[in-house]
Amino acid sequence: MRGFPDKLKKEYLAVALLVGILCLILAIPVKKETINETNTAIEEKNEDLKEGAWQEQIQARLQNMLNESEGAGETKVFLTFENSWENVVEKDENQTVFQKDATGNQTPYVKMQKYPKISGVLILAKGADNPVVVQNIQEAVQALFQVEAHRIKVMKMN
Repeated sequence: MRGFPDKLKKEYLAVALLVGILCLILAIPVKKETINETNTAIEEKNEDLKEGAWQEQIQARLQNMLNESEGAGETKVFLTFENSWENVVEKDENQTVFQKDATGNQTPYVKMQKYPKISGVLILAKGADNPVVVQNIQEAVQALFQVEAHRIKVMKMN
């Protein structure tokens, strides 16, 4: 570096110093809390996806059953839900019971999951012009989901 002017030597020294500081910053370990918070957010998003998938699966199963029923013909089903999933945690004398995972994180022990309650049902059916078919569909939905008759609407499909 004898042939370089002093000004260039200082610039190279400054760049090397900045690169060194950047390497030190990147080498600092990340707090586990940040990782755990990220994992929790991902799990909550996955839980929402599971819930949405469950609701779509229930609609599809009801639609398939109605499509196979006598007189209903082709059907489409739409369900509305009153609430969302509810996790019931285990308690021991008003203290929540926790479980540890492989990384040592504690989570409440879930003893039961309550499914969302169905609050309304809309069914479009080709055979809905027949009152007997409409009554059979309403009775089937009432039996399956414990929904009152006034919360079930069966309409004729075009």
